[in-house]
Amino acid sequence: MTNAKPLSHKIIKVYLLGALVLLAFYGVILSLTILYAENQNSMRRLALIAPHHFQLFSKGMQGEIQIDPMLKIYDHHDILPDAIKYRLDKQWQGSITFQFEDDSEFSVFAQQAMTDDGLAIVYAIEDIDATEWDDTEFAIFQIVVSSLGFFIAVIAAIFIIKMARRISTPLSILADKLEQNEKRQYAELFIEGELSLELKQMLASVNSYRARIQDALTREQAFTRYVSHELRTPMTVIRGSTSVLRKLDDDKVQKQVNRIENAVIEMEQLVHTFLLMARNEDDVQSRVDVSENVMENIISDYRLTVLANQVSFHYALQCDFTLNAQPLLFAAVVKNLLNNAINCTVNGKVDLFISPQRIDVIDNGVGLDAKPRGYEGFGIGLNIVRDICEKYQWQFLIENNAGGGCTASVVFENT
Repeated sequence: MTNAKPLSHKIIKVYLLGALVLLAFYGVILSLTILYAENQNSMRRLALIAPHHFQLFSKGMQGEIQIDPMLKIYDHHDILPDAIKYRLDKQWQGSITFQFEDDSEFSVFAQQAMTDDGLAIVYAIEDIDATEWDDTEFAIFQIVVSSLGFFIAVIAAIFIIKMARRISTPLSILADKLEQNEKRQYAELFIEGELSLELKQMLASVNSYRARIQDALTREQAFTRYVSHELRTPMTVIRGSTSVLRKLDDDKVQKQVNRIENAVIEMEQLVHTFLLMARNEDDVQSRVDVSENVMENIISDYRLTVLANQVSFHYALQCDFTLNAQPLLFAAVVKNLLNNAINCTVNGKVDLFISPQRIDVIDNGVGLDAKPRGYEGFGIGLNIVRDICEKYQWQFLIENNAGGGCTASVVFENT
């Protein structure tokens, strides 16, 4: 796309290339037409005047007769100039033009006429070089005509350039407005000026799609708000119930209360994540400072799961850095990648590497082609990662490793 040119440039380029080809073709055709017209004119002229001069043979004149500086007539094939005689059959009649290697050119006309020896084929030969333009005159004429053609082409080029820009201006305006509105703003677009039928159809289709996208986003945001509100109410009730259960002096009850409270915390974080993802505004002002403390807080939630799955876990932070993102959404990406890797790896190894450019989670578990232990597929976690990456225009990659397991990567495109 880096080499893409505006539509007006393409129209102008095609026209100018076509104009140059037409100009060259025009020059060649003009030269050939002049030469053809000269030859045809000479042959027709000779066919008209030669029969009048052939009457001299019926009046007793014989052999070669010089009519004027250009025209000679002959009463026999054998006395023709050698260069012409060898090219004509004795029985041939009609008109023809010969051009020789020395650039000399002659018109020949032959027909039957009365002579002292009776009816015979006689000949008239005209030197057409005497009336044709010489090379200098012809070159001057070609230059004049070509200059005129070039001048016309330039005028036409100026006209087509203006017309190309006029035709492409509405498209350029539409492209600029679409580019300026790329930040999830889907208001109806308007373009002033004279629009073609195709552009009107395109604009109507674009606005139709934008309206549908806006409606879908509105419904999604409303659904997320409603669902999150409805989830918060039962979670509040659960928290109240667990606070009551905490008063019971029973180890089993306390263990279950801990599990319930952890589940409620995870649910609240998930609801908050959904709300942040559903927001339509940019997060330019939101920043997360990635440091050892931040990573320890994120990873600490998975210490017990790592022990339960007997996973050898290792992580490395290349250096502290700042990322343009909501802290909770960044944490959601790391947590979901870790959760997926740990649940898919039993008695295996999981590595987490974080740098200012990317996140890599590598495991030697079941890989992408098998189902994780006790799960139907990989759950909603990876879908959440994909949605967050799409929100921030990050790149999400996941692929099988050659030795087993898989590698999930998030590349920060806007860092």
